[in-house]
Amino acid sequence: MLPQEKDDDSDKRFHKTAQITNQINIDIPRIKNFLYFAFLIQLLFNLSVVLLTEAGHTKFYGFKKFFFDDEESVPTYFSAINLLFAGILLAIITNFKSKLNDPFKMQWKVLSIIFVLLSIDEIAGFHEMTIDPLVLAYQLNGYMRFPWVILGVIFMAGFSLYYFQFLKALPKPYIKGFFCSCLIFLSGSIGLETLSAKIFISLEQSPKDLMYNLVTTLEESCEMIGIIMFINVLLSYLKSMNIPINFYFK
Repeated sequence: MLPQEKDDDSDKRFHKTAQITNQINIDIPRIKNFLYFAFLIQLLFNLSVVLLTEAGHTKFYGFKKFFFDDEESVPTYFSAINLLFAGILLAIITNFKSKLNDPFKMQWKVLSIIFVLLSIDEIAGFHEMTIDPLVLAYQLNGYMRFPWVILGVIFMAGFSLYYFQFLKALPKPYIKGFFCSCLIFLSGSIGLETLSAKIFISLEQSPKDLMYNLVTTLEESCEMIGIIMFINVLLSYLKSMNIPINFYFK
């Protein structure tokens, strides 16, 4: 065999190998099961902290890092990663919709940006910076003790109007998926947040109160389950588009 022919064969083998290794197989049920399993593990650890607190124990060792109401915790990181994952999936869909000149490509893009910002806020807690100024300015208490939910309701009202036609244009199974995941998420982030505000005592006393801890547990659970459901809907939607994804590095 001539040297040139050997080089040609080598190039063919290389490109064939590259094509195989460039394929990324995404097992949607496995991802969904992993995310739900990770959530359940965190929920069990969180409930352990709640029960130990109620029993009068103060030493939790590493369990305290799984407490849902702590900002610097594993659940916070988990939620932030899931929100970012949803934002990335939405960005991939946006890219395809832009190439197809889809009339709702801007809605997909805005949705992607929103989820990336929510991921950042989950870690940084920018929404909590609105609490003290609004409470002091308007003397809010009771259900409005965490007044950022007012801003959340206003945002969701505008969001619903902007995305009404977008949702109508989706295939029926995905309309249901988008709606259910959003409803569960908002039930926690806005609905149960107002309830936890009503029973809030103080930053020192509330984490020791059983009812407050149970409500915040349910609140954070709804948020995490809602995000996981939404991720599953997005993965299924991408699968239904049946478009190959190739990554090129320049």
